[in-house]
Amino acid sequence: MKLTPRLKRALIMLSSASLLLAFGALASGETSDALLRRYPYDPACPWGRIGNGKGLIVRCLTEAEAQGLRSGSLATASALPAASASASSAPTVAPPASSAAPAPAATEEVAESDAGAAPPASTDKLEITVGPVSADTGTLGIGKLGAARDRYMKCVNDNGGLKEATGEVQVRFMLRQRGRAEGVSVAKRSGVSAEAARCVSEVVDRRYVGVPAEPMVGATVSIKFAKAAK
Repeated sequence: MKLTPRLKRALIMLSSASLLLAFGALASGETSDALLRRYPYDPACPWGRIGNGKGLIVRCLTEAEAQGLRSGSLATASALPAASASASSAPTVAPPASSAAPAPAATEEVAESDAGAAPPASTDKLEITVGPVSADTGTLGIGKLGAARDRYMKCVNDNGGLKEATGEVQVRFMLRQRGRAEGVSVAKRSGVSAEAARCVSEVVDRRYVGVPAEPMVGATVSIKFAKAAK
């Protein structure tokens, strides 16, 4: 069959379109692979994070919460705020209520001893040590975290005071280039109530810490309490 000029042009255009589609598919595949290799984990929230459904991070998940989600415990999942939670290995669908596991006896945020009425306020004078700040990458000072000692003391005294001679709250957060704590959560507490620890984490939230070494870095600050000598 003899090819006319018009038919030749049509064949050339069809071949060109096919090549462009093929190159586009290859480029897309390379981009996806590169992203997967670059972000194999969450550097700020190793147990996952909770969002507000609008693209903003509310806080990081604790280890206990992530384990509860992984085991399919409705009691643990229902304790989370009404926001979208994304744990790195947690299932998204909970089992029927008949097979739900019972709530844990105690976690970092809710303990059996803290249930019931709010504990009475305390007026104890406390010695407070802020820091160090442990960053996943690089080093960080305490920034403006040390300027809130009076607020930390109020959190403890208004929520039952120190249960022992000393206490500690470790707050986990992430930092971006503006250097302020975001996505705070209670990583560990001892000697204080869950309400006091949560209050301390809220004081840390949005406070300036310092510019991290990477675009986004996870960090933990330790805040220690001790009863002052009378």
